[in-house]
Amino acid sequence: MERSTRRILAGAGVGLPLMALGARLLTRRGSTPPIQDEWGRPQLEGIASLERVRLGGVDQWLLMRGRSVHNPLLLYLSDGPGCSEMAFVRRFNAPLEEHFLVVQWDQRGAARSYAALKSQDELTLEQFVSDASELLELLTSRFSQEKVFLVGHGWGSILGVLLAQRRPERLHAYIGTGQRVNFLENDTLSHLRAYELALRYGDTQAIERLKRLGPPPYTGPDMTRRYLTLATLASHHTGRKNASSEMLSALLKAPEYSLRDKVNFFRGPLATFPRVYPQLADLDLEAEVPRLEVPVWFLLGREDYVTPSEIAARYFDKLEASRKTLLWFEHSGHSPLFEEPEKFNAILDQQVRALLSEERSAEALLH
Repeated sequence: MERSTRRILAGAGVGLPLMALGARLLTRRGSTPPIQDEWGRPQLEGIASLERVRLGGVDQWLLMRGRSVHNPLLLYLSDGPGCSEMAFVRRFNAPLEEHFLVVQWDQRGAARSYAALKSQDELTLEQFVSDASELLELLTSRFSQEKVFLVGHGWGSILGVLLAQRRPERLHAYIGTGQRVNFLENDTLSHLRAYELALRYGDTQAIERLKRLGPPPYTGPDMTRRYLTLATLASHHTGRKNASSEMLSALLKAPEYSLRDKVNFFRGPLATFPRVYPQLADLDLEAEVPRLEVPVWFLLGREDYVTPSEIAARYFDKLEASRKTLLWFEHSGHSPLFEEPEKFNAILDQQVRALLSEERSAEALLH
């Protein structure tokens, strides 16, 4: 009896601390490191803040970072739906914080905003665009800036174009990367290009998987799995080879995510995608958004077969805009900002500086 009691107590001596550690990990909140000056002190005009805001009647999360609150606002709309790229932008695009006030938004269902999924009926394209429009007003009001630079990636590029169409008065410019245009055409061509790629590399396993998948559209309970499989196969043999492992490392190390947020990072797409993606089957930006009243830049990966860049380039050629620029990333697939980050960051900085200089010159002439 005494020996049994000692065993129980010994087990408790190990188990209870582990349980306590687990509880701390689950309840620990994410945080973001301060912006520091050259002496390692907090930058007086800087901002490094994780904040909960109310958009569309539900709580959603923002990460705002920049060396000065007076720098131009840059709002990043991540891929998805249900995905967060907070950790990846911090890992690959932190240099943008030197010259921009970079705002990242975890949309409904994404990582830190996973709890917003309680309102399942509001998972509509219109609601996401409405949330983004509210966010524009919140940011421009808070930081006393009339306009923002808007970057959209993948799913975020759909929101970005629709937002640019509706709220041109709030945008300096729209920047699309991994630009989606027509979901059905994008996905159908993605399957074809992935198959051609597998044949070129003699990847028999990928060929068999693509045959089993068949061409889109996909429906039914395994719809999400099939689309994710297609995106994975369309990314094989393309772009920067170590980008995926670096992105996983960034996710695991990101201080902005709690352990619960990291779990929700994977839960978000599984819960959100089946509700939102079917609504996008008939979306065609070429027909619905033939013109934008803001400058437009498309930064496209030459090897993007997830959202084949040839469709985005065709849309770019047809799109009417006050100014438009198409730049190619020869060694990138779907995510030039993560696959060729140095080039992406430099282009964004140069293009924005040039545009702001022209805007100031035009204002000076008016006065």
